[in-house]
Amino acid sequence: MANQWVERWENGHIGWHELDGNAGLKKHWAASGKHVLVPFCGKSRDLLWLAEQGNDVSGVELSELAVRAFFDENDLEYTVSDGALKTFCATKHRITLYCGDYFALRAGPFDAHFDRGALIALPLDRRPAYATHTDSLLSESAVQLVITLEYDQSVVNGPPFSVPASEIHRYWPTLRRIAEKEDIENRPPKFGAAGLREMMEVVWRSP
Repeated sequence: MANQWVERWENGHIGWHELDGNAGLKKHWAASGKHVLVPFCGKSRDLLWLAEQGNDVSGVELSELAVRAFFDENDLEYTVSDGALKTFCATKHRITLYCGDYFALRAGPFDAHFDRGALIALPLDRRPAYATHTDSLLSESAVQLVITLEYDQSVVNGPPFSVPASEIHRYWPTLRRIAEKEDIENRPPKFGAAGLREMMEVVWRSP
């Protein structure tokens, strides 16, 4: 799966990327002064937006092409250092991107967590390990905002995958479903070809 992810970036097959960032994040995030963990971050402008709200932001991304594209497309100067994961640090913004396998990250603890593209990118058999590893990186009282998709997987299967409420509650029982919207216009081409007609984007937040 890791190789497929890197190949998608290399081939420009990044339909999940939102040019203007995620509207649910901007509407429902209210935290400042946090150290925010953003797994599977790609080159999302959400990283910059979170930093502009007064947070220290640490993203994790497998594709170095995506990491460098984030800094280049936003005209951000950065330094690079080697380690267990190659580390890219913005010189004038509080943004650090770790390049490599998320499950190898040993940073933190983080007191905030934003997930728009990680949980839904993973098949069911890998999501419990993702949630467990994420918990190991977070402080006990960390703020969380998790955005998922819900659709009929009997019509078409992901990625991105549908994640039901019951599964979210198994991983993070304190998260509350605070918003949802019809998001079929942003469905991947293969979803449209399969005939999918409904797809909800759901926002979950800690109390």
